[in-house]
Amino acid sequence: MFCYQCEQTIAGTGCTKIGACGKNQDLQSLQDILLYGLKGIAAYAYHARELGAHDEEIDAFMHEALFKTVTNVSFDLSQHLAMVLRCGKINLKTMELLDKVHTETFGNPQPTEVDTGTKAGPGILVTGHDLLDLYELLKQTEGKGVNVYTHSEMLPAHGYPELKKFKHLVGNYGGAWQEQKKEFGAFSGALLATTNCVLIPPDNTYLDRLFTIGITGVPGATHLETRDFTAVINKAKSLPPLPASPGKKIMTGFHHTAILGLADKIVAAVKAGKIRHFFLIGG
Repeated sequence: MFCYQCEQTIAGTGCTKIGACGKNQDLQSLQDILLYGLKGIAAYAYHARELGAHDEEIDAFMHEALFKTVTNVSFDLSQHLAMVLRCGKINLKTMELLDKVHTETFGNPQPTEVDTGTKAGPGILVTGHDLLDLYELLKQTEGKGVNVYTHSEMLPAHGYPELKKFKHLVGNYGGAWQEQKKEFGAFSGALLATTNCVLIPPDNTYLDRLFTIGITGVPGATHLETRDFTAVINKAKSLPPLPASPGKKIMTGFHHTAILGLADKIVAAVKAGKIRHFFLIGG
């Protein structure tokens, strides 16, 4: 077999020198950065493709870049650095593609106030950032007495007209994704993970009410092969209902289409000293 770490053909079942063969650490770091970048691109490209949008340049880049994460042959540091920089440009293009298909499908987001409490009754908590999964779940739960909550990266869904029109999309529960073990344990309803920013549940907690879908997976969770959410809905109805617990109000929906429409007022507020700081939050 050929060892891509040592760049030589070796006998037997494997290379005993992997990790200790003197591979250039800068090269390894660039390959790792590229791999992490590819994971992000792939996630958003997948969402866009599920909504009917794709870009051949993005697809071709992922094939080329993935190859350069698994081989060291005939590539130097400058080539890998150039590939990492290209990854940033392709990531931006992928986000533009996804933004375009999101707004075409669900409308331009609008500034929206979102409740962070819970309402009395069965509930489903949706984490991740696949808006199509959420949309199909909302259609299937309409009129069935089940409230739907967003979690973490799903919060912006409340700003899209085609999603916010569902009255049983009642709020956002919890905060950042890394707090989900605590938050999922406290949420008594069903849990739906739509992307792989999902943590492995602690033993004897909520695994029996955790569902995954599409390319998302958690060992031991119930995986849905299609967007038929009957099992999630039935599970939510069988679990203890959530209490009525009012929470604070937060805002979302500040999409660029909403902000640019207020550009003149924002500039005037800055000149008048009413706005002193801008904070950019990226993830």
